[in-house]
Amino acid sequence: MLRELSFKFKIKLIFYVALLIGNLVIILTFANLNLIQTFHDVDRRANGNTFIASSPFFDLITDQITIAQNPGVKGPPKLVDPNDPNQKIIEVNSQGKIIWELSGLAFPHEILEIPNGHLLIADTFFDRLIEINYPNKDIVWSWEPSKINWTEVNPEWDSNHYYNIPLAYDWTHLNHVDYKNYGTWEACLISIRNFDLIVEINYTAEIIGPSNNPNNIIWYYGNYGNDTLLHRQHNPDYTSTGDITVSDSENNRVLEIDYETKTVLWEYAEGLAWPRDADELENGNILITDTFNNRIIEVEKSSKNIVWSYRTDVLIPYEADKLENGNILIGNGYGGVVYEVNPQGRVVWRFGLSFFKSFAYLNFLNIIALLSITIVYKFKKIKTEELTRKKFYINLALFCFYLVFIIFSIYLVIFYNDLVAWISSIIIRSTFNL
Repeated sequence: MLRELSFKFKIKLIFYVALLIGNLVIILTFANLNLIQTFHDVDRRANGNTFIASSPFFDLITDQITIAQNPGVKGPPKLVDPNDPNQKIIEVNSQGKIIWELSGLAFPHEILEIPNGHLLIADTFFDRLIEINYPNKDIVWSWEPSKINWTEVNPEWDSNHYYNIPLAYDWTHLNHVDYKNYGTWEACLISIRNFDLIVEINYTAEIIGPSNNPNNIIWYYGNYGNDTLLHRQHNPDYTSTGDITVSDSENNRVLEIDYETKTVLWEYAEGLAWPRDADELENGNILITDTFNNRIIEVEKSSKNIVWSYRTDVLIPYEADKLENGNILIGNGYGGVVYEVNPQGRVVWRFGLSFFKSFAYLNFLNIIALLSITIVYKFKKIKTEELTRKKFYINLALFCFYLVFIIFSIYLVIFYNDLVAWISSIIIRSTFNL
């Protein structure tokens, strides 16, 4: 039967079979090797290794859908199996080899190495901050909002307040911790995203015990229900002056908050779309991860001018740090890749593979190749064969259609990042009510 098929049809059949096989290979390879990852916090250690908070992309999507479909469901069910080996913190050396990992977490968002050599980890979907005695992996301290009587922190937060009603699904979304040594005591600054609240706790008193003591909460900013203060914030940090910077994500702005008066000292909201990180740099500028605009920008504080930006292959990025060598380390969120880029925007180190980019490029490049061959055939047919008027215009229309589709496909390849980021941000916002 194959002998009866035209040569052109055979070529097309071979192409479609090869394209199908190629897609299956990519999907199965990424799935079986667990390569479709979401990276949140990334931290470069003094020895050159990199800590990365890693979670499976499809687990994140399915769990977020479950959360969206079950608002207000009270505990104790949890989304993530504590024995899941793919919810983890990994340590990667400069050659990209994983040399240490810690599993048993639930969509961890933050890793912070503190002076005693231990790690503080925001174990986000398990609603807790834990301290690990690296490299032994033992939990030596845990701070859990569900164990706090929040009425003792603020009498207005009574027993019916959101803070005192633990939910089954993503109750706190505890997503960040920063550390500060005050000399005679140490503190942790913690972001509880779904509380619209950041708190500072006396870490020294917590370690001495008893832990999870509401009296150890010595400062806070925000209030659930008052979105004008904070709304689903990320990554609050201490500044060099002792004040606080925070990405007020849902309000699409970055704030610097006076520690003493809790007033806003500085605000940047010029064109931001769900920023999730803002770091004070040594030169006084602010490095901002502008998540839904898929870019990293450096803003001069006084003029608010953008003096540096990077957006190549950045897809829903989570955070970025400026390294001692002047390069920028980027946790590329849904992009599935961690990048280190130099000031000129050149990638000098990377970890991970982009499933979405591999999938898109395979399909669009093959479509461009097939349609290029097709339009050459159509052009030859129009020029050399004697066609009826009707067939001439049909072939001309097909030629123009294929040509436009080729141009469109080339455009998609060139501007892949912008297109995918735009579509994904719309889907994420509408699905998860961000």
